Amino acid sequence: MSLEALFERRSLGIRLGLEAVTRAWEQLGAPCRGVPAVHVVGTNGKGSTSAMVDHTLRRWGRRVGLYTSPHLHRVGERVRVDGVAESDDALQAAVDRVLALEQSATSLPRPLSFFEVLTLAAWLRFAERGVDVIVAEAGMGGRWDATRICDARVVAIASIALDHQAFLGDTLAAIAGEKVAVARRGVPVFSVAQAPEVLAVLRAETTAIGAPLTIVPPLPRAPVGLLGEHQRDNGALALAAAAAIEPRVVAGDLDGVAWPGRFERIAVGAGHVILDVGHNPAGIAALLGTLQVEAPTAVVAVGCVADKDADSIVAAMRAWGGTWAWVDLTGFGAVGTAADAPTQLDGPAPLFAWIDAALDGGGTVCVCGSHVLVAAVRARILGLAPAEPGERTALP
Repeated sequence: MSLEALFERRSLGIRLGLEAVTRAWEQLGAPCRGVPAVHVVGTNGKGSTSAMVDHTLRRWGRRVGLYTSPHLHRVGERVRVDGVAESDDALQAAVDRVLALEQSATSLPRPLSFFEVLTLAAWLRFAERGVDVIVAEAGMGGRWDATRICDARVVAIASIALDHQAFLGDTLAAIAGEKVAVARRGVPVFSVAQAPEVLAVLRAETTAIGAPLTIVPPLPRAPVGLLGEHQRDNGALALAAAAAIEPRVVAGDLDGVAWPGRFERIAVGAGHVILDVGHNPAGIAALLGTLQVEAPTAVVAVGCVADKDADSIVAAMRAWGGTWAWVDLTGFGAVGTAADAPTQLDGPAPLFAWIDAALDGGGTVCVCGSHVLVAAVRARILGLAPAEPGERTALP
């Protein structure tokens, strides 16, 4: 068995329900049972928040297992111990154990999905590496997410917006209900400021189960290493969540965090490329606000997979008023879509030529949207091997 067998699981799609993953986890010996976890849910800002919690706790000597999704270049990026991504070989061995268990088990109600297999493999690695705290970013939603096998001692809710409506519901209130379903009786829940309809759901659901809810105000400044006003909110959320595990943490512990693809600025010759994986209307709005402050003359290439709200993203780009182009992701191994844009870039070659022209003379280019798009451009800039076709996906 190999990671190839893992990626073949993507043909199963997203599977909702906890029975299969919970039974498999128990039959694997319940790895990391009792290890305290920070469970991070939300729509935008989960990754940055998770990275900051991990960074902060490690500064206080905690051995942290960080689980995030999706990856940019290789799947081991999703599973980190002490800030270092797992090697492919180590992760493959853990995946093999999960798949072998699945083949021998008779009580699983269905095959495990890609995300369920990977989550179980991550918990096996965390147990083998002896982590003393886990930071678990939910893949999608929360109620039926495989990361619920974690022993959450605190829940952090990042900004909730419309995304994955086919699975989570088509209103903010419905999506909020799926996210807050990870809350547990007596376990503190922290949230950034939310839309009124979201906040109403969070208050009602946490009150009903006896989980104390705190809405955290933004920090006076964004943590050093992550640009954008929205990172003041994410930083405050990360600080509150980390303090529930390690009470000695202070705001300065957040400084120095690095998280690829979140307004990541890379020098290219005399110019710069900014990479950001914001891929829904709220994420794009946050990015454009940061661009106005940090790089007002940047030109933007944006693209999203077919299940995203391309029309709203295009509307945001038009309202922004700068120079921009739309990237059809079909040529990047994803199900892309065209859009009504001033410039249409169909595939890698036109995109790279457009970027090179924009950088000529020291310009700044922002490439944003799908992880697939950002990963392709980042790999080219840094001279990294491109992802294998089977590794490209919009799935968590």
